[in-house]
Amino acid sequence: MRCAICGSGRLSPVGELTSSDSMHDRLRLRFPRPGTFKARPTFHAGFARACRDCGALLPFLGEEDRERLDAVANGLERVEGGPTEPDSEGFEGNKGAP
Repeated sequence: MRCAICGSGRLSPVGELTSSDSMHDRLRLRFPRPGTFKARPTFHAGFARACRDCGALLPFLGEEDRERLDAVANGLERVEGGPTEPDSEGFEGNKGAP
C-alpha cells in the first residue's frame, strides 16, 4: 500500500480514527438518499493509516461497512457538486500510487 498523496510506502500501522473522544463521532462517507422515505446511505471510516513522509491520513472503512458499501454500490449516486470524471478539476484520484 502506498500514500495516495506522495506515493511513499512508509505508512503507519492501522489505527483507530476518531474525531473526538466519543465513539459516535467518526468520519462518515455519505451519499444522497436513494428515495424519499429511504435512509441516506452512510458508512463509517473508523480506521486509518498515516503517511510517515507527508503526514496525510488515509481513512478506510471497517469490514462491516465495506461489505455494506459493496452490497449497495451500484445503486449509489454521486453527491451533487462533486467531480464526475477522474480528469475533472478537483479530482485528485491516485496521483501518487503506482
